[in-house]
Amino acid sequence: MKALLIIDLQRDFVDPGGALYFEGAESVADYIINLVEQYKRNSLPIITTQDWHDENDREFLAWPKHCVAGTEGARLTEKLETALSNYEKHYSVKKTRFSAFYKTNFEKLIKELNIDEFEVVGVVTNICVMFTVEELKNRDYKVSVHEKGVTSYDKELHRFALRQIRDVLGAEIV
Repeated sequence: MKALLIIDLQRDFVDPGGALYFEGAESVADYIINLVEQYKRNSLPIITTQDWHDENDREFLAWPKHCVAGTEGARLTEKLETALSNYEKHYSVKKTRFSAFYKTNFEKLIKELNIDEFEVVGVVTNICVMFTVEELKNRDYKVSVHEKGVTSYDKELHRFALRQIRDVLGAEIV
């Protein structure tokens, strides 16, 4: 079964004024919402990941404080929250590190839903997207990353990550 994986489309990342917002981050939202609507029409699973940190997470030594558990900034961006409201095949993975697999229920969820293929979108390309795709590919899942559905605060790192995802990890870029 195929699933849509939306990585970290959260207010602190994609909403102007968010703790780690970068110019243009919100540009992927409409593209992603269109995919959400397609998946809903076909009654396919949609999995969202959310950065979900403790107040004093060690990650804040390297990055400004962001996506603290239960805060407004940790919520999915409003457009996505609205699009997914009451969708019975929406599943959430809260994570404390770059990969959606690290100390989460993600792998168990994949097995329970019998997913073998992922379409991936979200932010940021060179961090959480790439590290999650790497782990998906290491587990031999079929993965395609939507170029119009991912972005980064650094355009060079964005392009590098897309090349790594395609050329090294073997995921399809669509």
